[in-house]
Amino acid sequence: MFCLRAAGSPAKRALALLVTKRAQKRRRTFSVLSSSPIASSSSSSSVPLKNTGTTTTTTTEIPSEKRPARVEHCDLKSLSNNKKLSEALHGEITDVTERYFQALIEFGAVYISDELEEDFQLEPNTVKHKMKRIRSDVLLPAGSRHYVRAHVNPRRFLAAGETRWMDCILKETDDFVVVMKPSGLPVSPSVDNAKENVLRCVWSALRVGNENDDEATKLFPTHRLDVTTSGVVVVAKNSKAAGIFSKILRDGLAEKQYLALTENPAKIGLMTHEYEPSERTIGKGARTVKMKTLKLSEDDTASYLKNKTQIPSNVAILRVEKSEPVAVNGRTFYENTVKLITGRTHQIRAQFSKENLALINDCLYLNANDGETAPPRVPEPEEKIGLHALSLKINAETSLGPKGVEFRAENDIWWRSS
Repeated sequence: MFCLRAAGSPAKRALALLVTKRAQKRRRTFSVLSSSPIASSSSSSSVPLKNTGTTTTTTTEIPSEKRPARVEHCDLKSLSNNKKLSEALHGEITDVTERYFQALIEFGAVYISDELEEDFQLEPNTVKHKMKRIRSDVLLPAGSRHYVRAHVNPRRFLAAGETRWMDCILKETDDFVVVMKPSGLPVSPSVDNAKENVLRCVWSALRVGNENDDEATKLFPTHRLDVTTSGVVVVAKNSKAAGIFSKILRDGLAEKQYLALTENPAKIGLMTHEYEPSERTIGKGARTVKMKTLKLSEDDTASYLKNKTQIPSNVAILRVEKSEPVAVNGRTFYENTVKLITGRTHQIRAQFSKENLALINDCLYLNANDGETAPPRVPEPEEKIGLHALSLKINAETSLGPKGVEFRAENDIWWRSS
């Protein structure tokens, strides 16, 4: 269900209904069939660190519907004989079938440590341990010991299978691919899903690299867009190209323009705020950034605009270039054209929220004067927020073109097609 956080706003409620109806389409599931059957295993002598009493999972499909997060931590040790990882996990977590664990492994939802010493002590906060994502079922030697983490209900990004990816490619060179990213999936693999992301989907469409390569070696991110944000994104075909483009961004040689949809018009001109990134926390709610009111002197403003590399890391600056009314589902909203001066995490969402201009459908960054009591939350993948990366101009010569080459994503902006 989509959320809209403007208390008592008929326009936003109507828009939420429109977007919800569009999201109610036939959903697909991801299925993995093993090339050879594996015999059912009996329970091993190891003891799971966590075992929930949920309904037995008997399908080899990864469910498309959202399920409560479930992460199993297993100390696999004292195996009496060689066992496949999926078999050993089923022996510990009996309400999940061996075949389903095979599917989770293929999906990128299972991590395993190197072989552990006999006296190894598992810490309460297991996320501190270095783990390696595993993508194929492996044989665990008898007597070996491994710490394994399995995300039993991985988060799905169904836009991956609903998108015609070749139609999303704006340009391809030997070094880069420019993509019109749809809303609804991340650029890079998520912690529990290595299949449904821009890097993997674009690679699959182009068949870059060898089919047997590790997914992480195929394409490289150069910058990111939020899951629920659509628009222009550049990915690299090799690590050298990724480094080159990252330097272009650091040197302030890329100009990014966005469209932000709000209920009220934004004031034309600069928005400046003090930026405070949040600390990454485990199990303490959504991770957000904070913006505080900041007034810059004319000298500082002129200096920063002349040389963006001199802007302190705790300063966020953007420019609202236009704010025009648009009709969406019979209601009037405002489409704001925004040029980023800095590139902070969640910058537009957080700065607009601070100015009581929360983006449409953004459940994480609310208006400061909203009277609702529901806590902020991360939007679900299918909840399209009012943010689109419209263009990217590169003020440096690359294989994508000469200095000043620009890429625009002016099609498939969801609120324009209503």
